Amino acid sequence: MSIVQDIYCPDVNGVQPKMQAICEQTKQALEGLAPHLSIKTDDNLGSSVCIRGNHTPREEWANGIYENGLYFTIFIWPERGKRYYEEGDTKVTVELSTASYKLTDRIGKLRKYTGPVDKVLAKIVKWLQSYQK
Repeated sequence: MSIVQDIYCPDVNGVQPKMQAICEQTKQALEGLAPHLSIKTDDNLGSSVCIRGNHTPREEWANGIYENGLYFTIFIWPERGKRYYEEGDTKVTVELSTASYKLTDRIGKLRKYTGPVDKVLAKIVKWLQSYQK
């Protein structure tokens, strides 16, 4: 059994991830909307931006465990049927991957949606703002 490695794949040998610009745009749009946010991008098996966050401040996590707060994971990736994002693509897909069962749908569920980056970020911002005190 052998491992296939492509030296021209993004994230290898200093090649920037293809969704780096969207990641930076996401960081700016979501800054300060949750007490704990981590936004990263990579092209390991496909292009994606991963947004991990928690609506509960770190000091209030029971036993210091991330999952004991109101946590969530949201992914942004290329539109359906595409593995890697290409510069000039007009649409991306957003999906709430995992979340604490204690999160209630204050404005409705953050369902899988495919559209322009600006609309995708607006949906995420609206969802995060609904949990601000």
